[in-house]
Amino acid sequence: MAETENSRSIGRYEDVCMEDNALPVQILRRRMDSGSFGCDFHWHEELEFYCVRQGGVLLLCGGERQWIRAGETGFVNWCQLHRGVKFLDSTQYEIVQISPRLFAGETIVPPGAEAPCAYLSYLIALGNRAPVLLSDAPALREALAQLIQLWETDGPAARLEKKAAALRVLAALAECLAETAGEGAAPDAADQLSLAHVRSLLLCLSSMYREPELVSLPALSRRFGLSVPYLCRIFKRHTGMTIVSYLQELRCTQAASLIEDGVSLRRAAELSGFQDYNYFSRVFKSRMGSSPLSLAQRGRRGPGGKA
Repeated sequence: MAETENSRSIGRYEDVCMEDNALPVQILRRRMDSGSFGCDFHWHEELEFYCVRQGGVLLLCGGERQWIRAGETGFVNWCQLHRGVKFLDSTQYEIVQISPRLFAGETIVPPGAEAPCAYLSYLIALGNRAPVLLSDAPALREALAQLIQLWETDGPAARLEKKAAALRVLAALAECLAETAGEGAAPDAADQLSLAHVRSLLLCLSSMYREPELVSLPALSRRFGLSVPYLCRIFKRHTGMTIVSYLQELRCTQAASLIEDGVSLRRAAELSGFQDYNYFSRVFKSRMGSSPLSLAQRGRRGPGGKA
């Protein structure tokens, strides 16, 4: 295969297209086996739930690796970089995606706060302190199960029932995250503006991560007209990762895709934005769980499905 840095879209922004803009919810059914290859790293603005019915999914999200097994629920927050990494044999699960458009304009007064904040800001702030696996969330699991069951129904009242079920999922999520995240997770008054900054920053990093001189912290500070400490603070707050960790995940995933497609190790490192091969090898093993050479020796990746 020709060596090209555009062979695959890594760390991309996924514009999730909902069939019904007034009910922006989507449910995807997946069947995977241990030999399946998951999706490439991507992010989107939809809140996402992994509802595993059989087997298990190893979900890498916000720098955290976590198995989601049968009967368990995984959660991907707003704009979190994620992908399904591995699967157990005969794995079956649903992915439920809920767009913030469903509750646009809704506000909440967080416990202990004096002023209301956007409901999305509240969920993001809580979610970034919560684990990927929501292990103690029976109300959330029940609400998700009801939504999934309703999704296949038709009838004059079905659409309203589906919308009500989706809102129950969000209510159960807020309660679950509040219990899991603990104190100090409520958003501040500037979160709406910082959310916009982080979204722009994510788009920038996703398109320029192969060019170190353009995504250094000083370069980003100049590009956005914001101080380095402020950029680092809001990025960590809204994504759960540091800018450096995020770039490492993007670059290592790009390198893994190139290696699996037959590109030489040093060329894969170069095309992914690494200037020093020894540093690349260390970071790759830490991030991906195996060395670049081990990945190359396993041979090219076979056909698989998207996680």
